[in-house]
Amino acid sequence: MIQQLLAYAKMYRLQGINIDFENVRTADKANLVQFVRELTPMLHEQNLVVSIDVTPKSNSELWSLFLDRPALIQSVDYMMLMAYDEHWASSPNSGSVASMPWVKRAVDRLVEEDGIPPAKLILGMPLYTRIWTETIGQNGKRKVSSKAVGMDRVREIIAAKKLAPVYDAATGQNYVEYSENGALNRIWIEDALSIKARVDLANRYGLAGVATWNRSFQSDDIWSVIEGALNKRS
Repeated sequence: MIQQLLAYAKMYRLQGINIDFENVRTADKANLVQFVRELTPMLHEQNLVVSIDVTPKSNSELWSLFLDRPALIQSVDYMMLMAYDEHWASSPNSGSVASMPWVKRAVDRLVEEDGIPPAKLILGMPLYTRIWTETIGQNGKRKVSSKAVGMDRVREIIAAKKLAPVYDAATGQNYVEYSENGALNRIWIEDALSIKARVDLANRYGLAGVATWNRSFQSDDIWSVIEGALNKRS
């Protein structure tokens, strides 16, 4: 696998390799650490930057517990925090993909509990949000479903339905809701306001930078928002 990665990096003239392992059992925790220990020196020989994605810390075995963050940071150049899916696709409750207090706690835990140097930590930001649909069944229980959408789609909905977003202080995001076909639809919006707030957080913590997921969800103007906020670093 390492040889294949080296070959692809050379073929496509890559600057580096980003590692993203998910759905790994905790029993393989040490195996992942060892793989990264063997991978990184060989990539460094080819002047490649090595980063690894990690989730916010949680009690989920396949999503979080298998990641030995203090051990992994010893090998890689950067650790990229995937700070999204606070409320995931099948969440039983509607909510933000990544509220600002939740993101801040995720950064704090990596820095304070795991000793991740801020200068080696990159904040991953969502360019998507979810439209949450809430209905009440015949049994009187609320049913929640969601679908991921990009920034432009949310703008289209706001314009078509003549909605007025309001600032939600609890999440640090703009928010809208509307009724349709007997259901309540709720959106915690990812836009220039929320993205700038995330970059500002990265700046305050002295993080290495920011990353995004994923490019198909962005609005064209969001890149200048990110660049402008990053350029404000002292």
